[in-house]
Amino acid sequence: MKIYYIISLFASVLIAQACANNAPKAVEGKSVALDTATFAEESKATKPAVRKTTNFIDTFEFEAYNDQGDYMLLYTKAGKEPSVFINDKNEDRSLLRGDVCEIIWTKDTIYIAGDGDTPEIADWLLKIKKVKDGAASGFRKKYGKSLKYHYTNEGYSQEYLDHLYLSAEYYIANSKNKLIVSALKSSEQIEYSIEEREENGRHYDVLGIGRTSMERHFSIMQWIYIDVENHKIFEYDLGNEELVEFKN
Repeated sequence: MKIYYIISLFASVLIAQACANNAPKAVEGKSVALDTATFAEESKATKPAVRKTTNFIDTFEFEAYNDQGDYMLLYTKAGKEPSVFINDKNEDRSLLRGDVCEIIWTKDTIYIAGDGDTPEIADWLLKIKKVKDGAASGFRKKYGKSLKYHYTNEGYSQEYLDHLYLSAEYYIANSKNKLIVSALKSSEQIEYSIEEREENGRHYDVLGIGRTSMERHFSIMQWIYIDVENHKIFEYDLGNEELVEFKN
C-alpha cells in the first residue's frame, strides 16, 4: 500500500510538470516597455519635421518691377543699398519709383534655371504697403495730365513705351532744371521725343524733354540718356558735352 502511494505521488508530480511546460509563458513587463519605447522613437523619427520660418519687416524706397524672368522681381533700395525681392506672391503693380513702402518678407529657396536648377536662398516678399508717396506719385496727382511723347522707330512695343514713360515721369518729377520747374509751375504741356544712341560702347534710350510753343514749335529743355542695361538716367551736359548721372 505504501509503495502504491509513492508511485501515485510521483506520477502526479510528473503530470503537473508536463502541464507547466506546455502552458504559454507570460511576457515580462520590462520587454513590453522597451518595445513601446522603441516604437515611439521610430514614430518620432518618421514624422515630418515642422520647419520654422522667420519673417522680416523694414521700410524701402521702391525702384521698379521686373516680370520678364522665371521669377517676378521687385527692386528697392534703402539709402544707397539696393535690394531685390521675389515678387511672385504679389499681384499689385501700382507703386511708382520713389514711393516709400513697408515690406514683410522671408527667406526661401529659388531654383536657377539653366544651371541644373541650382537651389539658392532668396528674399520672398510676403506683403507690401505704401506708406508715403514719392515725387513721381506726387507729380502725377498735382500735374493732372499725361505727358505726351513722339518717336519715329516703329519697333517699340507698348510695354516698352510704358517703361520709358515711367522713367520720363520720374525724371521730370525730381528735376532741378529751371526750365522744367517753370513749365510745371505754369502747368504747360510737357512732351518728350524718343530715339536711340550709342555712347562709349553703351546703348541708350534718349529722351528730349521739351514743350511746344503757341507756334507749334517743339523746343528741348533737357536731354536725358537712359542706359538700356541698368536703367540709370543721365543728364546731357551741353556745355561740357558729357553725361552726368542723375541723382536726386
